[in-house]
Amino acid sequence: MRKLLLLLVLGAQTIFAQNIQVTSVSPINTGESGNMYHPVFSPTGEYLLFTSENYEGLKMLSFTDGQVKTLTTEKGAGYGVKISKDGKTIAYRKNELINQRLFSSVKLYSLSEGKQQQLIAPTREPLAVGFSGNKPLLVKNRQLVKSQLSAVEIVPIVTIEDRKMVLYTGNSRKILTPNGENASYIWPSISPDGKRIVYVAAGKGTFVCDLNGNNVAALGKLNAPQWLNNQWLVGMNDIDNGEILLSSSLVAASIDGKVYQTLTTPDLIAMYPAVSPDGKQIVFNTERGDLYLLNVVLK
Repeated sequence: MRKLLLLLVLGAQTIFAQNIQVTSVSPINTGESGNMYHPVFSPTGEYLLFTSENYEGLKMLSFTDGQVKTLTTEKGAGYGVKISKDGKTIAYRKNELINQRLFSSVKLYSLSEGKQQQLIAPTREPLAVGFSGNKPLLVKNRQLVKSQLSAVEIVPIVTIEDRKMVLYTGNSRKILTPNGENASYIWPSISPDGKRIVYVAAGKGTFVCDLNGNNVAALGKLNAPQWLNNQWLVGMNDIDNGEILLSSSLVAASIDGKVYQTLTTPDLIAMYPAVSPDGKQIVFNTERGDLYLLNVVLK
């Protein structure tokens, strides 16, 4: 038993002793002239979505033929976009002013049909969308919409409501405030194995906790964090003077916060990373709206 425990401890130490090696950095030639921001990999790795700096419109870059296709020009479409497991359906928001008030709706875009359909009509209530496999998973009016899903198909979904994290799991709606009731929470996401949540507490840094909001680990500054795998996260360390962006680099951190590694060089202002499904590639945009690709190896 002692030998087994020792092996487990040494194995855990080995995991966190690893680091990430960048093997290449190169611009992505899309034929577009800048204005490519907030990239998102498809779960199949076949294409990349990107939008404008203010999330207006949504475009797709195919890795098969290198072609760029405009999916929609609607406002808000690039914010919080989600993709089905098979990569064939894209869920996005549409923001619009109705009687001088901001409303949001949710639409589904079918790549096979080239058509879109409205999933949620314009509303001022909090909205969140995700996928359970290839079926849409929705939060509307602070409730998880489960009409199209069986009990085994419902997966956890985390969102922000009133600046707090809210976790929906089956019939449960749980408000999570690991850094206190007065903190403002942004950029939450659940790990690939569904066991942890990464989030940013504004002005405090980036943290990882379990699904109960416990076992909090501080990661330092890691804005717009993305899961590289279940043990590593990638984000940006952006610095400004209160008016303009001075620098931004991509950084990686282990989930226990013990390893913190810079991945890009100072000559690039690297922002908003997206991770490929196999964790071997990272795409990011620069402040000018150009896209770059990092090839990485976990050593």
